[in-house]
Amino acid sequence: MSVRALEFVETWVSEKIKEEGYPEEGEASPAKAWAAECVNAAGQEGIPALEISEAFDDLAEFIDGELEEAREREEDEEDDEDEDDEEDEDDEKEH
Repeated sequence: MSVRALEFVETWVSEKIKEEGYPEEGEASPAKAWAAECVNAAGQEGIPALEISEAFDDLAEFIDGELEEAREREEDEEDDEDEDDEEDEDDEKEH
């Protein structure tokens, strides 16, 4: 398994999610299009498509997983903020 392919894809996908965001639940996933873009970008960096396909059985599926994780992290952060807001309100009521 190619470490450089793994690192490239993980970095590329993370940066792409930061730039583009992720689809809301129920919206169409960009994973297949992003997989093609990623393979092209890897090729421009001297990493052949074969090396990517050897590192990832299904690149689009990997990207979908990363998108889902990003969505879940965002939801968790929002939940944490809501809990903090509730605690702040409780503190204010006590004073």
